[in-house]
Amino acid sequence: MPKIGYVTTLLTIFVVTGCQTVPEQSNHPKKPIEKQQTTPHKQGVPTPDGVKITPYERPEIKREQAPVIIPQQKVQNQTFDDGKNIPAVQQLLQQTQSAFQKGQWDEAERFALNAQRLAPQSADVFAYLARIANQKKQYANAESLARRGLSYAQSTTQKKVFWNVILQSAQQQKKQQTIAEALRHLQSL
Repeated sequence: MPKIGYVTTLLTIFVVTGCQTVPEQSNHPKKPIEKQQTTPHKQGVPTPDGVKITPYERPEIKREQAPVIIPQQKVQNQTFDDGKNIPAVQQLLQQTQSAFQKGQWDEAERFALNAQRLAPQSADVFAYLARIANQKKQYANAESLARRGLSYAQSTTQKKVFWNVILQSAQQQKKQQTIAEALRHLQSL
């Protein structure tokens, strides 16, 4: 008896599985797909669903070469308010100049550092600090201050002052490459 139940269960599984894998047959014959005409008619193109498609009449887009306009490059002079017009900075720069002319390097440096606190982008302050460092035989510091001052220099006169300081400090340090660089820049100014 267990054999009959086993065989019946297997037959049922095969029948159910077979019915699921058999494709459905349709009685409707398939219609061949017709190619649509590529040339549109003014009246419209009917579709198999009965929808009528009417294309718009548009002229063909004409392609033209667009003119290339290159804007003129303007050289912008770097001008900014570096703080030298502040009365306190002007007074400190005068005191720096007076102490510098008297050879009082420490006093001149103190005034210049105070001016730098008020006007940190002033090229004049950096010029004094670089020249003072040269006088105090701090040549590496003088070159560094002069290079920083170059980034704030707004005139060729200021740039010449900085390149002269760089040249003097490079000569004292016997840096041939820096001497050549400074001479090259001084000749181009």
